[in-house]
Amino acid sequence: MLQRSNASGGSILNDMLLPLVLLIWTSSKSVTLIPKESVWVYENASSPADGSYLRAWGSEGKSCPSEGEDPGQFSYSYLKWDVAEVPKDAKLVSAKLEFYNVPDPGYSAEAAKKSPLEARSIVGEFDAKTWTFDMATKVRPTPAATGVFGNGYPKEIGAGAPVAITIDLMVGPNLFGKALRTAQDSAAHTLSLSLTAALDPSVDGRTSVYKLYGPADSHENLRPRLVLTFE
Repeated sequence: MLQRSNASGGSILNDMLLPLVLLIWTSSKSVTLIPKESVWVYENASSPADGSYLRAWGSEGKSCPSEGEDPGQFSYSYLKWDVAEVPKDAKLVSAKLEFYNVPDPGYSAEAAKKSPLEARSIVGEFDAKTWTFDMATKVRPTPAATGVFGNGYPKEIGAGAPVAITIDLMVGPNLFGKALRTAQDSAAHTLSLSLTAALDPSVDGRTSVYKLYGPADSHENLRPRLVLTFE
C-alpha cells in the first residue's frame, strides 16, 4: 500500500508540474522603449529636434507628400528607437505605440477617427543632431498606403486631460515584424518610424492638429512608448 501511495503521489506531482512548466514557457514578455531621438518635420519649426512635442497634420486629404511633392504643406514627426537589447529569437505577438495628445485638442473624436494618426516607414535615414528641413525631400515618410504599419485615434476626449492614443503596429499593411528584424540586424540597431495624419488645419481650424508629448517631456508617463510583447 505504501509503494502504491508513493507512485500515485509521484503521478499527482507530475500532473501538477506539467501545467506549471507550460505556463512558464508560454508566458509573454513585454519590452517598453522610449525613443532615443525625435524630429518635428515642419518648415517653420524653430527647434525641430528638442523632443518636447511631436506634431502631425496634412493637406488636401493627404497625410504626407508624394515623391517630388513640396513637403512644406505638411507636418509630421520622426522617431528612432534603440532595439539592440530587444529579443531576437522570441516570437513577436504584439507591437503598439502609445501616445498622449495635449489636453483639449482642436479636433473632435469623430474627426480623429476619420483622419487617424498613422505610423509609417521612412525613406532614408535621419539624425536629429544634424537635421534641417532641407533634408525633408530625401528623408520622408513612405507615401503609399502600403507604407502604413497601423493607425490610431482617441476613443474619448475628456476636458482638461491628456488624450490617450494607441497605434497597433501589427495591423499593416506594412509588416512591422519584418521592419523590426531589419533594424535589429543593422549596424546601428535602430528602428525609425514616421507619424503622419490627414487632419487639415486650413479646413478645420489651426488647432486641428495632433500635438503629442515628446520623449523629452518631464513627465515620464506622458512620453511616447513602443511596447513590444513576445512569447
